[in-house]
Amino acid sequence: TLDTGVTGETATGDTGVIYDVGNPDAGDPGTEDCTACNFELDFSYIWIANASEGTVSKIDTVTLEEVGRYITRPDGAGDPSRTSVNFNGDVAVANRVGGLTKIIAVHGQCDELKNGMPGLQTSSGKDDVLPWGADDCVAWYTQFPTTNQRPVAWDSGTFNPATCRWEGARVWTVTSATPGLPGLGGPGGVIVYRLNGETGAVEDQVAIDTFPGAQFGAYGGAVDSQGNLWFVPQGLPFTPDNKKMAFVDAQNLSYQIYTIPQNVASYGITVDADDSVWVSSTGGTGVARFNPITVTWEYPDSATLSLGGLAQAQDGLVWTSTSGGAMAVDPLTLAVVKTLQIPQGGTKGVGVDRDGFVWLVNESAAYKCDPELGTCDGYSGLSGPYTYSDMTGYQLKNATCGPPT
Repeated sequence: TLDTGVTGETATGDTGVIYDVGNPDAGDPGTEDCTACNFELDFSYIWIANASEGTVSKIDTVTLEEVGRYITRPDGAGDPSRTSVNFNGDVAVANRVGGLTKIIAVHGQCDELKNGMPGLQTSSGKDDVLPWGADDCVAWYTQFPTTNQRPVAWDSGTFNPATCRWEGARVWTVTSATPGLPGLGGPGGVIVYRLNGETGAVEDQVAIDTFPGAQFGAYGGAVDSQGNLWFVPQGLPFTPDNKKMAFVDAQNLSYQIYTIPQNVASYGITVDADDSVWVSSTGGTGVARFNPITVTWEYPDSATLSLGGLAQAQDGLVWTSTSGGAMAVDPLTLAVVKTLQIPQGGTKGVGVDRDGFVWLVNESAAYKCDPELGTCDGYSGLSGPYTYSDMTGYQLKNATCGPPT
């Protein structure tokens, strides 16, 4: 352990998985084991934002086939980036210029009268993008008074064994409190929102004046096993006051600010199965781990820097984006034990699917990689992809349920 996180301040606020399409039209496809952490959906999708196109792609992780593409904001110019997937397979997409959209994964759960026309109308793939308001599987859209919105993270909700579905899930998001240029925030703090996952209505909000909202503001967020939210700013030098990591308590909405060490320039964030918080870093060290119990930081023995996301796999390894692909850190030894390379490099997004494949997304394609063989298969049909977050939903399951038994 090299550093101790310094508590800046505490305050009180105002007041997992995603999974070879068996039958995409079925109501609740899944395994017969209807217990919360053993139940698995009978499909596996990764949701990747097409930032330049203003859409999000739904890709079958088994076949690498794009099976849906959806506009993420009424004007079609949302510049989406972060995606978060809940235990039922549904996605919430944050638009960088503001607005949050939920899309339902299973056709049988979509409202066939959502667009006012009988029967189900929904996208079937890349070349079948329906106009805004016409796709029955776009469940809701919530606009926010902001020009900057990036972090998005579902909590688990409560498992109902009678239906084999998770119910009551809510979704966190963070915006800059003061508007600025599109995609950026003005001087001031941030506002944390928690939305009803079924309706998109804002149920809670917490203003954090001491977290930097200027420029990129809050850059990435993730939940822990209790549904608490953790988020970080972008740590590049042009982001002011950028050495702060925020925690928001899911029960009472109190918050706490922790100091990020000087050798960590935060970028992506995930929470592992032990509730430790991992942050990718663009400077000093490529990744760092924060222990919220001891309030200390630890660093792998690697100088490889990261300009993207990170995710923990079923075997416990934490995969972090690198300029050439990704590196895997053993959480027991903090040693880099594996690497992956993809064409053109420049990895932004890192995800893990239910079958243990590691997904790497750069700004031209998505790659499904076998971490044992070190081989990757690509899907190049995306349009300006830019995603790093829990784009398969496995990080939610990992944090909520722990590693597979």
